[in-house]
Amino acid sequence: MGKGEVYLSTIEEVAQESGVSVATVSRVINRNGRVSAVTRQKVLAAIAKLNYHPNAWGRSLRKGQSRILLILVPNITNPYYSPIVHGIEDIARHNRYQTMLCITDGIQIHTNSYFELLHNGNADGVILMDVRKDDREISELAKGFPIVQCCEYCSDKSVGHVSIDNFKAAYDMTHFLCAVGHRKIGLIGAANSFISTQQRRMGYEKALSENGVAVEPRYVTTAAGDYNFSSGVQAARTLLSLPERPTALFCISDVLALGALRAAKEMGLRVPEDLSVAGFDDVEYATMFLPMLTTVSQPCYQLGKTSCELLLEQLGGLPPRSVFLEHKIVLRDSSAGLPKIS
Repeated sequence: MGKGEVYLSTIEEVAQESGVSVATVSRVINRNGRVSAVTRQKVLAAIAKLNYHPNAWGRSLRKGQSRILLILVPNITNPYYSPIVHGIEDIARHNRYQTMLCITDGIQIHTNSYFELLHNGNADGVILMDVRKDDREISELAKGFPIVQCCEYCSDKSVGHVSIDNFKAAYDMTHFLCAVGHRKIGLIGAANSFISTQQRRMGYEKALSENGVAVEPRYVTTAAGDYNFSSGVQAARTLLSLPERPTALFCISDVLALGALRAAKEMGLRVPEDLSVAGFDDVEYATMFLPMLTTVSQPCYQLGKTSCELLLEQLGGLPPRSVFLEHKIVLRDSSAGLPKIS
């Protein structure tokens, strides 16, 4: 640190020094919520030791006065998030709120830095799209701030969220593939801790079981946790290189499915004549290439709108609640069994 520079401690450092969560430090600073006298003294001692100064301007804006809502997304490369953010912004703008798009890259320290905007009062609430199913930090944060989880959510049912029934959606798609004759159905999942990833695999396995098809571990593989295209290509190559390859691939995102289409073409397989491919999300890209992609359609714009409406309810004093929206199975050219359109 150069001469004349002043180091400003962060709320995370105060939490670490006092041995409590960031949410507890925030409750002490803002004097809201229950904190024991012993814990309060530990936090105040850490604040004094580290010379921590909360943002006075931000604190004066608490109780919904900043009119800024945070939108936390893991990345902006996946086209799935675009209509969701659009829906959030439309509702926010209509209610005279501004939004701040925050890209976490799935890194917790990035997420925590954005949460500090809440703790300091520079934002009124947050919509999260990067939530792990066992994320305890979210449960703590929700005790002091308006929070809505969108698409992904933690296992704490007291924290509000909006999503679809991922188990049922995956079940429906797998059941369709079974119904048109497939018995060797591969699954391309993802290496992440999202609850949707777990639920989609469970739905896939349930549908196979109910259709009298054994769940074979060799037909299940994982791509990158951010669902990128190249990992979809590689995952599909792995399954399609098996001596007894799948006749259908169900991918838990459309971007992965588009990667599977590329892999099939490179390996000389025709879709859907030799291989059926199904995705999940119904992003815009799903109809930009041939064959157009059979997929689970999520109401992405409505997911965004609803999540913002739920957040505004909390800002208005109502308790958190959760909403499940309907999905649709959209049949296109990449799956067998479609009637020919003349």
